[in-house]
Amino acid sequence: MFFLDSIDSSLLIAAGASFVAGVLGYIIARFWVKPILGYSIAKHKLDSELSRYLSHDMDASDGNAALRTARRLSMDLVTSYNEKIPYWYRLFLDSRQESPVKASGLLTNLNKIKDPQQRQTKIDAARNELKLNGKKKT
Repeated sequence: MFFLDSIDSSLLIAAGASFVAGVLGYIIARFWVKPILGYSIAKHKLDSELSRYLSHDMDASDGNAALRTARRLSMDLVTSYNEKIPYWYRLFLDSRQESPVKASGLLTNLNKIKDPQQRQTKIDAARNELKLNGKKKT
């Protein structure tokens, strides 16, 4: 007890407040910031892969690889939306009418569509669902 008696009470309060701030910071970073950043990064990678897909022929191996990557990213977005991001952020996305589930559905059968204009329309609709309207490349 002698040790605690010799420590100033303001120092104990400061140490306790620092500990609480550190714990809260970790919780916020781990359970809010990291999932939201992961969602945002995956969304922009998907946009980039869709642009890469549109810039190649449908039969080109690079175009098919871009399409496979885009499908994987769209499924990652759906998983992140349903399981990882915080509920309040999901409500925010819903208020913006952003739907990775609908976007993923639009991207499922792109390889079966032969008409380039129809593929472009589907991709534009998927980008619209993800609110990625600014980066359309043809």
